[in-house]
Amino acid sequence: MAMERGGPAGHGQRPSMRAALVVFKFPLYRQLWISSAFAFMGMQMLQIARALLAWDLTHSFGAIGLVSLSFGLPMLAFSLLGGAVADRVDKRNLTLVTNTLVGVLAAVTAVMVSTGYMTFEILIIVGLLQGTLSALGMPARTPLMAEVVGQENMMSAIAMSNTAMNGTRLFGPALAGIIAGAWGVEWAYAAQAVAYVLATVTMLPVPSGLGAAARANRAPASVIKEIGGGLRYVTGNSTLRLLMAMMFITTFFAMPYIMLLAGFVQRDLGESKEAYGWLQSISGIGALVGSLAVATVATFDRKPLLQWVAGLLGGLGLILLAVLSAPFGFAGAIAATLFLGLFLTAYQTLNSTMIMDAAEPQYYGRVMSINMLTFSAMPIMAAPLGAVADRIGASTLFVVQGALVIGFMLLVGLMSARYTFGRQTPRTFEMGPQDVQAARPATAGGGYAGVSARRP
Repeated sequence: MAMERGGPAGHGQRPSMRAALVVFKFPLYRQLWISSAFAFMGMQMLQIARALLAWDLTHSFGAIGLVSLSFGLPMLAFSLLGGAVADRVDKRNLTLVTNTLVGVLAAVTAVMVSTGYMTFEILIIVGLLQGTLSALGMPARTPLMAEVVGQENMMSAIAMSNTAMNGTRLFGPALAGIIAGAWGVEWAYAAQAVAYVLATVTMLPVPSGLGAAARANRAPASVIKEIGGGLRYVTGNSTLRLLMAMMFITTFFAMPYIMLLAGFVQRDLGESKEAYGWLQSISGIGALVGSLAVATVATFDRKPLLQWVAGLLGGLGLILLAVLSAPFGFAGAIAATLFLGLFLTAYQTLNSTMIMDAAEPQYYGRVMSINMLTFSAMPIMAAPLGAVADRIGASTLFVVQGALVIGFMLLVGLMSARYTFGRQTPRTFEMGPQDVQAARPATAGGGYAGVSARRP
C-alpha cells in the first residue's frame, strides 16, 4: 500500500491545528504522549536540580559545565549503540526499563543529598549514569510514537510530542526551583523520581510488540554492523547529512546557554534559585508556542526555509540575552529567553520532523541515535564554555555564541541555497499490512484497532 510521506505538500496550504491534532485519535499515541509528558517533566526538573546542586557544591560556572560534560560523554559514547538496540528490540519495553532506572537514580541522589553524602565527584558519577540511560532509551521514544500513527501522520506526531516536552517547560523548571529554594535540592530530585514513576505507570497499558513487522523484515546482523549500516545510511543521504549538521550548529553553539543560566541568574543578575526556575519556565512559554506553530505546518513545503529563519533569530536571541540584561536586569533576561525559547524550539522541532520524514522506518532508531549525537554536544560544550564564562563573563559569551550561530546559518544558506529556499515534494513508500493495522485510529468502542501486539 503506497502512501505519501508526511502528507501532501503544497504552497497553497494554510497552517492547520486541526490537522496536527488528528494524532490524538489514536489511543496508543495518547497513552504514549501522557507517559512522555511525565518523563519530560522529570527531565526538565533534572536539568534545574543538577545545575543548582553543582552551583551549591562549587559556585563555579566551570563546575556546572563539568557536570554537564559527565552527562554528555555517555550520550556521545553510547547513542549509536542505543539506536542499534532500539531497532532490534521492543521499543516500548526498552523505554519502560530506562524510565524506571532514571527514576531510581533520582531517588538515590535525593537520599544522598539529604544525608550529606553527596559530593561533586559523586555528582559526576551520577551524571555519567544518567547520560548512559538517556543514550540507551531516548532513540526508542520518538520512533515508537511515530509507529503507532502511521507515516502519513508522523510529522504531526513528532511535533505534538515536542509540545509535551515544551509544555512541561512552562512549570517543570519553576517547580524545581521553588522546591529547591523552599525545601532543598534533594526534594527537587525526589519530585523528579515521582515524575518518572508516573511515566512508567502510564506506559504500562501500551502493548508490547509494536513495530515487530519492521524488525522481522530486517536481515540479522551484529550490533556493530547495524551501527555501521546506520552511519552509512545517513552519510549517504544528502538531506540527512545537512539536517544533522544544522542540528549540530545549535546544540554546539546555542543550547549550552541553558547550562550557564543557573550561575548567570545568581551571580550576574543577583537573583535567587527560584528566579532561575521561573526564567526557565518563561522560556518554556516561547518553546510551547514554537512547537505548536510547527505542528500546524506539518504539510507546508517550505519547512527548510522556516528552519533557517528560526536559526537566525535564535542566534539573535542569544545576543539579546546579553544586551537586554545589562540595562534591564532580570526583566531583560525574561524577554530574551522568551524569544530564545520560541525560535530555538521551532528550529529543533522542524529539524527533528524533517529528519524522521527523510528516513526509512527500519532505520528510525539509528537515525535518531545519530541525531542524539548532536544533542550530546550541548552538555559537552558546557564544560569549555563554562570555563570561558568564568574568564570573560557570561554576557560576553552569549554575544559570541549568537554571532557564531548567525554566521553558520548564513553559510548554510549560501552552500545549500537550493534546498533551503526551495520547496519540498512528498515522498511515497510501501506500507505493510501489519503497519496499516497499527496505524488505525480508535474504534467506536475506544479500543486499539487491529494492533498486532502483545502484552507482557
